[in-house]
Amino acid sequence: MIVSVCADKGAPGVTTLTTALGLVWPTERIVLEADVTGADLPFRLQDQAGALLDPRPLASVLALAADVRGPQLQHDLRRYTQPTALGVPVVPGALSAEAFYGMAGLWPQVAGALTGWPGTVLADLGRLQPGDPATPVATMSTAVLLLARADVEGLYHLRERVSELAATVGRPTLDRSPLGVVLRARAGNEAKTAVRAVQQMLESIGSPAPVLGVFNEDGAAVEALRGRQLTRKLLNSDLLRSTRTLAEAVLTQWPQLTAPVAVTASSAHLAAEPQQAPSGNEPAPEVPVEVAAEAAAVPLTPLGATQVPSSPGWGRLAGLRRNPERQPAQQSETGQVST
Repeated sequence: MIVSVCADKGAPGVTTLTTALGLVWPTERIVLEADVTGADLPFRLQDQAGALLDPRPLASVLALAADVRGPQLQHDLRRYTQPTALGVPVVPGALSAEAFYGMAGLWPQVAGALTGWPGTVLADLGRLQPGDPATPVATMSTAVLLLARADVEGLYHLRERVSELAATVGRPTLDRSPLGVVLRARAGNEAKTAVRAVQQMLESIGSPAPVLGVFNEDGAAVEALRGRQLTRKLLNSDLLRSTRTLAEAVLTQWPQLTAPVAVTASSAHLAAEPQQAPSGNEPAPEVPVEVAAEAAAVPLTPLGATQVPSSPGWGRLAGLRRNPERQPAQQSETGQVST
C-alpha cells in the first residue's frame, strides 16, 4: 500500500515529513522519492559510515522503473532501497528532472509494483501539479497527505487545489476519499487556530478531505534528521511528536494500513539473515540501546489497531533490550518523556 505526501505550492517540507513518517511508522515501510523535479534525500541523509547516499541508480527509483518493464522485477522492494543512519530504508529518486524523463511513461507500472508490496510505501511526490508524470502513484495510494502552510497564501492555494486533487485521486470503488490535509505550523495556538480555519473552509466548499493534523516546524529537529544517528533530542522534538500524532490520525482514518504484513518466503529469509542488495549496500546500522529505550517509552499506538512492528527500523527502536545499568525512561501522563 502507498501513503503519498505532496504539496501544492512550493512543497513546504514534504521530504522532511515523509522522512519523519518513516521514523515513526509502526509496520514494515520504505521511503520512496517520486518528486520528478529531482531528489533531495541523497543530499540530506547519510549511510551508516557517515557518507551521503549513493546517487547512482543501482538501488533507486530508476532501477525499479527499469525492472518493471521485464521479468527481472524484484517484488521485495527492499532490494531497491539504500540503508540510512536513521534506520529508514530509502529508494532515492533521480538527481534531476532530466534524469526522470526516461521513465515518464512507466509511472503506472511503478505504482502497480508499489501497491503489490505487502508493506507501506511512503512516497514523496513533492509539489504535485496537474499533469505530473508521477500522478499514478497518488491515484493508486491508500492515503494522500496534502501538506499546506498555515498562512493566508497557503490557505488560498489549498482552497483552489484540494477539490481538484480530491477528484484526481478519488475512485468510485473507495468508501472514503484518500485525500487528507496536513498543516505546517508552529506548535501552540497558531496550530489550533489554523486547524479550525481550514476545517471551516473545507466544510464551506463541501470537500470530503479531513484535516488530519499539524506538522510542527522545528528547525533544530530538521537538521538532526540529517545526523548520523537518532538522538534523544530528536525523538523528543516537536517535529517527531507531531509526526507520531499525525501517523495515528492517518492509521485511524485508513485502518487498512494497519493490516498485518504478509511476509513472503524471500522477505522472511532477508529478515532472518540480511543479504547484500544489488547496489552493494550494507545492512542498516544498529540504534544505540539508550535511544531504543527512549523510543520504547513513547510508542505509536493507533486507535483500535494491534501493532506488529515488522519494520526493521522500528523494531530496533522499540524492541532492543534496555541497558540494565541505566535508569529506564519515565513517561508522564501528558506523554512527555523524562529521565
